[in-house]
Amino acid sequence: MRTPEIQTGARLPRLVLRAADVRLSLITTMDLVENYVTEWAGPDAFVHAMNVKLGRPAHAGDALTLTGVVVSVTPDTVTVEVCARSADGVHATGTVRLSW
Repeated sequence: MRTPEIQTGARLPRLVLRAADVRLSLITTMDLVENYVTEWAGPDAFVHAMNVKLGRPAHAGDALTLTGVVVSVTPDTVTVEVCARSADGVHATGTVRLSW
């Protein structure tokens, strides 16, 4: 299946989450990043690869702001770069590679 008409530089909508009663481990953060990107991409998208690195700690009750930008588009895949920020700074950065 070919990728939809998505351009390099396209920005995903900003998402602000309140991490209430959630321990923000690497696994939890990866889940938040994956959900953020796949909600934007739609139900037909398939995640091929994710690479997420943690930065500053985020704690239960912190607000996380997720942003994303399309950094690469080929006929078969789209790569999105994601950043998750808390009040203390960058909590996580990463890339997600998708196809449809």
